[in-house]
Order: sequence, then C-alpha cells, then structure tokens
Amino acid sequence: MPHIRAVLVRDGDTLRIETNSAERMDRVLATLVRIDPTMRVLDDSRTPIHDAREAAELAAQLPAGENALDPAAPEVAEMLDEFIREYEARWLDEPIPALDGQTPRRAADDPTRRADLIKLLDSFPADDDIPGRMSTERLRSALGLE
Repeated sequence: MPHIRAVLVRDGDTLRIETNSAERMDRVLATLVRIDPTMRVLDDSRTPIHDAREAAELAAQLPAGENALDPAAPEVAEMLDEFIREYEARWLDEPIPALDGQTPRRAADDPTRRADLIKLLDSFPADDDIPGRMSTERLRSALGLE
C-alpha cells in the first residue's frame, strides 16, 4: 500500500494542502511553484505536534463517520501492520530513555541491561491483534528473548 506523503484537495481554483511535517510542506509548495509559477499561497497554517497526548487530542477532533478510517477494514489493517512492523524494526536500534539511552538490541546483549529491557517489554499492552499496536512477541523474537 502506498504511503501518503501529502493530501491535496481542490475546491474550485483553490488547493488545500496537508502534510505531516513542515519540511514536507515546503517541498510540496516548491514543487507546485515549479509546476505553476503564478501560484500564490493564500494562507499558511502549521501546527506542530509535540507529544502523543497532543496527537490524541487532535485526532479526537477529526470527523467521524464515512470519512473516518476503520482500523478493522482489511486495507487499513494491512497499512497499519506494515507501518508498525517498520516502526518496530527502527525501534530496536533507537536509544530508549527507559534503558538509560541504550538501544533495545544493545540492552538484550548486555547482562546489566537485559532485565530492564524485559521489564520495559512487559509494560507494553498485551498482543491482542489490534492493528497498529506494537507486538511484544515480534520484538522479543527479534531480540532473542523468547
């Protein structure tokens, strides 16, 4: 399933653009100016999201109903599964504050950090096949903690 990089909505002669980063917005605008040098930006509103709580609050404001994505829909579940598997692969090699800045891979190989890693994984929600949720089973397997 392709990744959505930007959303462009045309309303008459107006084009509304939504992206998930300021850098991506700049690239989209630069591309549009190359396509049509007469293009003018009428309004530019950017809202950075600083943490998961803020993202959840913004998500709660999204419209429900026919325009909402259904995580149980097969194509949405597949997209979420692909996204979370990619995220899990990156997570294994990212410094984690709960591991004193160690990556999960390093912590798994370090006898002094291994118990902290197991405790961290034990704190994750149970694997219950909810699309988009990290799988501790996959993480444990990748780290040799089965």
